[in-house]
Amino acid sequence: MARTVNPADEARRFLDALDEKTEVIAELVAGAKTDVSRSTFSAYKRFADAISDFDSFCILIEYRIKKVPEGDERVALEARFHSARVGQMARHLKTSIELMGLVASAKELPLGAKDVFLRELKAIYTLKNALSAPPYSTGLHAETAHDVELAEKILREIIERAPALLDLSMTGGEGGETGETEAAAAS
Repeated sequence: MARTVNPADEARRFLDALDEKTEVIAELVAGAKTDVSRSTFSAYKRFADAISDFDSFCILIEYRIKKVPEGDERVALEARFHSARVGQMARHLKTSIELMGLVASAKELPLGAKDVFLRELKAIYTLKNALSAPPYSTGLHAETAHDVELAEKILREIIERAPALLDLSMTGGEGGETGETEAAAAS
C-alpha cells in the first residue's frame, strides 16, 4: 500500500533541509576564502560543491511547492522559499566577489586559480542577472543592491579585458605589455 504524502508537509520538510544546507555553506565560506588566499583549493571545492547541491535542491523544492494546492499555505511556502533563495544568492554573490578579489590580488597564480576565476566569474554573472530581475529584484536589501552594481562593474571590466585575462586572443601573442602580464597571471 502506497503511503500518501501531504505536499505541504513535504515542502516544509525540504525547506527545513534547505535551511540546514544554508548553514553548512555559511560555515564553508571562511574556509574557502582562506583556501583561495593561500592558493590551495580543497576547502574551496567543498564550498563550490555545497553551492551546487543547494542550487539543485532548490529545483526539487520549487517542484514540491508547485504540488501544494493554491491558497495561503502555498503562498507562505513560496515566500519562505523565496526568502531563503534570495538570502543565499546574496551571500553567494558577496562571496564570489570576494573570492574574485583574492584571485586578482595574488602575486602568483598556481594551477587551479584559473578554475576558481572562471567558476566565480560565471557565478557573478548568473547571480547578478538573477538578482536584477523579477521575482528576486523586488525588495533587495541595500547591501545586496550595491553588490549587484559592483558585480556589473566587475563584469564590464572583465569583459573589457577578456582576451588578456583569459588568454582568448585568436592571434596568440598580440596585446600590450599589460595584456601579456594579465594573461600570464590568469593562467
